[in-house]
Amino acid sequence: MSWQLQRRSKEWLADETGTIIKDWGGKVPIALVYPNRYFLGMSNLGFQTVYHRLNQQLNVVCERVFLPESKDMTAARSGTGPLSVESQRPLADFRIVAFSVAFENDYANLVHLLQLGKLTPYSSRRHQHEPLVVAGGVATFLNPEPIAPFIDVFLLGEAENLLDDFTTAWQEAHDENASREEQLVHIARRVSGAYVPSLFRAENDSEGQLISFEPLTDIPATIPARAAAIDTERPIVSTVVTPHTEFPNTVLVEIGRGCGRGCRFCAAGFVYRPVRHQQGDKVVQAALDSAPSGRKIGLLSSAVSDHPDIDVICLQLRQTGTRLSVSSLRADSVTPAMLEALRESGLRTVAIAPEAGSERLRQVINKNLSEEQILNAVTAVVGSGIPNLRLYFMIGLPTETEEDIEAIIQLVKRVKHEQLVIGRGQKRLGTVTLSLSSFVPKPFTPFQWVPFSDLAILKRRIKKLRRSLGAVANVRVHADVPRWAYIQAILARGDRRLAPLLATVAQENGNWSKSFKMVNVNPEFYVYRQRRQEELFPWDFIDHGVNKEYLWHEYQQALEGQLTDSCEPDNCVVCGVCGDN
Repeated sequence: MSWQLQRRSKEWLADETGTIIKDWGGKVPIALVYPNRYFLGMSNLGFQTVYHRLNQQLNVVCERVFLPESKDMTAARSGTGPLSVESQRPLADFRIVAFSVAFENDYANLVHLLQLGKLTPYSSRRHQHEPLVVAGGVATFLNPEPIAPFIDVFLLGEAENLLDDFTTAWQEAHDENASREEQLVHIARRVSGAYVPSLFRAENDSEGQLISFEPLTDIPATIPARAAAIDTERPIVSTVVTPHTEFPNTVLVEIGRGCGRGCRFCAAGFVYRPVRHQQGDKVVQAALDSAPSGRKIGLLSSAVSDHPDIDVICLQLRQTGTRLSVSSLRADSVTPAMLEALRESGLRTVAIAPEAGSERLRQVINKNLSEEQILNAVTAVVGSGIPNLRLYFMIGLPTETEEDIEAIIQLVKRVKHEQLVIGRGQKRLGTVTLSLSSFVPKPFTPFQWVPFSDLAILKRRIKKLRRSLGAVANVRVHADVPRWAYIQAILARGDRRLAPLLATVAQENGNWSKSFKMVNVNPEFYVYRQRRQEELFPWDFIDHGVNKEYLWHEYQQALEGQLTDSCEPDNCVVCGVCGDN
């Protein structure tokens, strides 16, 4: 039944532009795997970046592999497993299978893909002739440990510099006919940022807490997460453009990486420090070089409206007839010029992320936004002629109370009122869409010590928000499923002992409830436990440059409701990334 999978790949290829097709002769074949569907993988600019960078290497041919679509899963199970898009080859045909993992909830999919591809899931049992299994992506350099037993090598950090070093080191070991173990040792010693789990031993005490994590051979005990000097390079753009993504037929352009605001829940704000902005003229030139006249450009960064040249970028691109879209905007940095460019591009919805309803709770999370600034942004957006708003909020944040939930209700009603007042004058009534997500404590943030909120409380608060706002005209309430956030919390905070659970989930086709009953794992140990200040975390061996003592200080600042100023790389060395404190 592989013809079904081949047909799917050919359908995708027919709709793509920019696909890289290379001859396999004399090259190292690498399968770049996104452990989810094509639609999500091709929406991920990081995944596209790795695809492009690997194929720039003359001795490498890189092809993409995705989790088979639901309707194709039977064919994948009965045949050779998932096939590459470019040449429709199975995973076993490649020398290296490299996973790009952006989200913890895809960990089970990663294991499932190994099983579907007829590869030995556990690294310790893999044979010499099988592909080397590699993993990278932001989820892995936050906490790789839940999938560590399945991976031969993790590449921790930003891909730009890591990829060349890794393929060179692998080729050196391969040319010497080294055994699998010798290859791994060579890569661990040769490549800064390479983490080989089999070369480390974790020890836990009788209560299950990690008490030591040490290398078994002469390799560094701490692995640096590599950072890239993206501000000195050409901006990253989409290599492949397709209608089958979250951004259909749109060329994505990265205008910056990281965020200096220091929101205490946001891992990206800490592991991508310091914030780096691309030069405005380079962004414009890269966009124009990559997109034919009239094509849509999507500007991406953690905080698009914080870019110092954003007005100039938008103005110059609009003058060429380019249509623009952006990710969510900061309410306190929205400008009329940017909004005008977005309106002219046909954008009808702008996303703003207050995150919390009350100013008290926004101070706890270091979201330095007043209600006045939020309402002023609403006035600016709707007044510019963009009718619809999407508001992002989190529930289950540390110190959250019922009063904070009520504050979300009142803030949304005030936002709706402002929208109505302006919309009536324009004879255009828009909608307000409320997007609710459950807060998950993440590694390398000040909230890595706090427990996940009780599921019953999350469900009750979502129900209250639906009931209170669902009846308001032109207000829509969308909420994630707290159960999935609970699973994400397990994986974000977990360790190697979760591997049997992930293997069972993959074997049971994603049935987590059944798998919990089959495997001796206590999920509440990972989810609901308050961590001690001095506790050794499974991810502490990774060095992102941010001092753990600084994160603890920020946690204490949060509990006191104290704000911290934005990151200023040229003037501050407090967190540790830009120098010793």
